[in-house]
Amino acid sequence: MQMPWEYGNTYSPTSRFAAVRTIIATAEQEGMDLFHWDIQGAFCTSDVDTEIYMQPPTGYALPNGQCVKLKK
Repeated sequence: MQMPWEYGNTYSPTSRFAAVRTIIATAEQEGMDLFHWDIQGAFCTSDVDTEIYMQPPTGYALPNGQCVKLKK
């Protein structure tokens, strides 16, 4: 539960409906295709049944022969 003094610290990026309509109308007039991917949300809510390996973060050196395995 959030404490009353924390309510001002919450941020949710949103767009105005007029801006979304303008983008859709422009794409339609120009014959463009629109795509949307929610990568972060897809990773957080999906089941992963394969092992995923990634590059180590910048500045983090791994000893030879070791790698970084992503844990969910």
